[in-house]
Amino acid sequence: MHELSIAEELLAIIEKRASQEGIRKVERINLRIGEYSGILPESLEFAFEVLSQGKLTEGASIEIELVSPKFICGRCGTSVPSPERGCPNCGSCELSLGSGDELEIISFEGE
Repeated sequence: MHELSIAEELLAIIEKRASQEGIRKVERINLRIGEYSGILPESLEFAFEVLSQGKLTEGASIEIELVSPKFICGRCGTSVPSPERGCPNCGSCELSLGSGDELEIISFEGE
């Protein structure tokens, strides 16, 4: 369950930033997770909840925006939603993942 180590890293980042901003209690966390990231949002939320006990993030709600994958044609640069049929613009199958594998802390709120 690699979500545990990811949750630990997210917690460390949020705690450090909250401390810098003078936030004593984090109430809401907004994340962006790509569907191709290999991260199970439910597992990440559970791990974060467990690790947050007794910390400034305890009880914080986590809002997750799932990002659909987009592929980029290596030949013409067209953005393609699915690699199954190749590029609709030039027919190339030289597609690479342009988005959909990210994990980002968008924001967090607290007092």
